[in-house]
Amino acid sequence: MKDNAAKIENYKSIKTAIWLYFFLWIFEGALRKWVLPSLATPLLIVRDPVAIYIIIRAIYLNVKFLNGYVVCGSIITLLALIVTLTFGHGNLFVGLYGARIMLIHFPLIFIIGAVLNKSDVLKIGYALLAANILMTLIVYLQFISPQSAFINVGLGGEGSAGFSGAMGYFRPPGTFSFIIGLASFYILVSVFIFYFWISKEPVSKVLLYASTLALIFSLPLTVSRTAVGGVALVGVFAFIGSASSFKKLFKIALTIFVLFFLFTILQKTTSVFNLGTEVFMSRVDTASGQSGSFEQSFFSRLFEDFRRPIANLFKSPLFVGKLGMGTNAGAQMLSGSSSFLIAEDELGRVGGEQGLILGGGLILLRLFLAINLFFKSIKLPKEDKLLPITFCGTALYLIILGQWAQPSMLGCSVITVGLLVASINMNVKKEQ
Repeated sequence: MKDNAAKIENYKSIKTAIWLYFFLWIFEGALRKWVLPSLATPLLIVRDPVAIYIIIRAIYLNVKFLNGYVVCGSIITLLALIVTLTFGHGNLFVGLYGARIMLIHFPLIFIIGAVLNKSDVLKIGYALLAANILMTLIVYLQFISPQSAFINVGLGGEGSAGFSGAMGYFRPPGTFSFIIGLASFYILVSVFIFYFWISKEPVSKVLLYASTLALIFSLPLTVSRTAVGGVALVGVFAFIGSASSFKKLFKIALTIFVLFFLFTILQKTTSVFNLGTEVFMSRVDTASGQSGSFEQSFFSRLFEDFRRPIANLFKSPLFVGKLGMGTNAGAQMLSGSSSFLIAEDELGRVGGEQGLILGGGLILLRLFLAINLFFKSIKLPKEDKLLPITFCGTALYLIILGQWAQPSMLGCSVITVGLLVASINMNVKKEQ
């Protein structure tokens, strides 16, 4: 008992740093757009020193996080860095920028999983429910305001942050740099909204109701198929996780009814929500003209984002010295342009930067990690599997296809997968 108490006391510094990493993920874009626009470029790596501190502290406190995934990922990345500096583009800063993804941020997944207990995970859930309300207010203001307004200013205080949507309206990024950051935020929020509705965990009903309403209100305003499809996918996994008993199935049916009821009320009483829904459906119709229905366009994108780069990977050289070149920052340093020099999709970037041997190895490592975490989740006792399986609704995508080259997506992936690992480990910790 004393050893456990000492561990908890020692872990406080790591947990504090994890919370800092978490809040910097949400508000990094706000710092780069509104608070410190002149430091937009340095703030791109604002979480890196925090990540390094967490790793050093974890090693000092003997946290068990060095596993096969971390070791193999580090070896592959170091070899890719050597190839890059020896036979590739040769730019040390670009190479290190690319290497930091696996060397600095990836290990945090397992540190978060080892250090956080159930209470910590739920506290992060409460924080996300509260942040969701603020985020939705910002998204609302961005949606109704012209792109020239301060709320829509771009990185560095220049241009606009909105992305093309439909009917003359733009996709708002919220506090993030890009729309993909906002979409991933809402998908992670939905994990806890579904979980708190279905489970018996204590939560402020006012906070839960307000955050649920905010999520439903915000989704059409994002004009993002990824956000809407991702939340729906989390709901499917929540249903799978709750299938252990009739009572939980009834709860999720009730949850779906409540969500539908709130959607109907908003549709009939709120003009902005009506407009947002119309804009969103216009964008879906435009995309559907190219790839079928919304469901087909959503899932076909997922399939193509996996199939196409894998097919291209087998046409790649055995080794490619382009580590870091597939990131926007790396492209900016090498060519002066932030356009994609290799590929926009994640697996295309990994294979294009590192080649068939090392890139393929890294893709396999991430695929094995996703499969392993999914099977660990479904093998848990029925009373412990709801949260991990609900997390799988977004974490599996983030592991396999998440765009880790983009800072917001990297931060979201680390936090989400780390929380998944922590939720799996809760059962182990409970038995000890």
